[in-house]
Amino acid sequence: MRQSSFMSTYDLRVRKVYNWLGSTELMIELYGLEECVGFGDTFLEAKKNLSESIQRWEQTFGLDSFPAPINRPQLIFIDAPMDKAEFTFINHELLALEQG
Repeated sequence: MRQSSFMSTYDLRVRKVYNWLGSTELMIELYGLEECVGFGDTFLEAKKNLSESIQRWEQTFGLDSFPAPINRPQLIFIDAPMDKAEFTFINHELLALEQG
């Protein structure tokens, strides 16, 4: 599958998030399939990593596992940046899951 044309048939969600080093990076999700996500310091880097995530998803679950493509222009949702309180909450929840 050609990733650039495939990706344009889905909406994208973009957000600046904290990484494990405490600095920020961009996160891009395939809207409707949030398991396909890419991270990067730039939009292009995050989009390249999203493309790799899509390829892995397709190899694992097949092309039929993707949501129906959109039949309109692509939308890119830009969410507000993650704040420190949300970052702390998410890490707390992940630690609780890990500890069972």
